[in-house]
Amino acid sequence: MCSLIKNYFSLNRLKKQYQNKKISILMFYDKESVVSNKSRIQRFVILRKCVVSDYSYIGYNTNIYNASIGKFCSISKDVCIGLPSHPTKFISTSPLFVNIQNGTGYSWSKQDLFNSVPEKVVIGNDVWIGMKSTIMGGITIGNGAIIAAHSVVTKDVPPYAIVGGVPSKIIKYRFDDSIIETLQKSEWWNRSDDFLQKNITSFQEELSTENADRLTGILLK
Repeated sequence: MCSLIKNYFSLNRLKKQYQNKKISILMFYDKESVVSNKSRIQRFVILRKCVVSDYSYIGYNTNIYNASIGKFCSISKDVCIGLPSHPTKFISTSPLFVNIQNGTGYSWSKQDLFNSVPEKVVIGNDVWIGMKSTIMGGITIGNGAIIAAHSVVTKDVPPYAIVGGVPSKIIKYRFDDSIIETLQKSEWWNRSDDFLQKNITSFQEELSTENADRLTGILLK
């Protein structure tokens, strides 16, 4: 937290956030984080060891630790991604006994005996994460997936799956296998802004088996 506060008052950070009105002056990120100038980050968001890609937005009061977030992702408010872990095989779960710097504000241990940094979370492109969801460390969420509000994700989520619950389970898939395969193959999220704007009508109609070839055909050219 000390490094976050120190970075918050750095001139480079303040200048960048002042220039980009879509990144709240009241959000925090450390020096290991990379935030796209085309993203939107709301107030009281905390990012540590994170990458946030183009046209992804993060709602207020969200905490993300050690995660890579793809393009066009929609992350709601009060979401927790990649929570730090605690020791479970020692006498106590308190980090006071095993970490020099820890959440208690006191320092008893002379060395770090436990790694509390969560494993990296990989979030694909065009992922929607509902409010107050929790995603544990080491999870991979595939392209186009949807995480229902208030879910706790403890397992990898396949592309275009809709999951929900505590712990979360697959409810259904957004499209059939052939459409998912086409969308994955197209990698439309990597096309230029000009291309996507030129073909915006393909994104403004509900996708079904009947119109899939017409709507996705342009994305494969």
